[in-house]
Amino acid sequence: MTPLRTLLWLVLGALVIGAVFAYPQLPASVPQNIGADGRAGGFVPRSPYAWGMPVLMAVAIFAGLEWVRTQLPHRPALFNFSGKEQLQRLPVEYRGGVIARMQRFMDVVNLQVVCTFVLIQWMLWRGAHGATSETLTVALLVLSPAMIVVAGLGVSGIQNELDRAQRAYDSRRHPQRP
Repeated sequence: MTPLRTLLWLVLGALVIGAVFAYPQLPASVPQNIGADGRAGGFVPRSPYAWGMPVLMAVAIFAGLEWVRTQLPHRPALFNFSGKEQLQRLPVEYRGGVIARMQRFMDVVNLQVVCTFVLIQWMLWRGAHGATSETLTVALLVLSPAMIVVAGLGVSGIQNELDRAQRAYDSRRHPQRP
């Protein structure tokens, strides 16, 4: 397992375990949301559902992205990018590097999503205890556009790897003559 995947699983595990252990420490009501000012709002009675919903959403998104990641070697068309048709025309033996890049990209996106839910859960915890989360709100607002930048770089890297694989395939089909 790569360090990135290890980190991803550790962060997800920390989110789930943290939520379970934090539940008994919650007050009688918990917030449903955190406003842009970092203040909690929409309090509801404490329940496993009210406290655990962000965690369940994180796990569901994680599972969906993980499923797509595991399917990529056999079904690369699940990954939608501008070079998808080019990848599908490439013989299977030339796809390995591209698929590995796509899977790494999925891991990075999954880590960003899980980290976003960690921030949300932490903000809800603080809100439940009467604290505000201005700094965490700023972190959340910075993380969201950063995800777009990372996604753009990741897709660019995938396309570069696809172009490299295409050149390798083309050079085998049409070797240069002396």
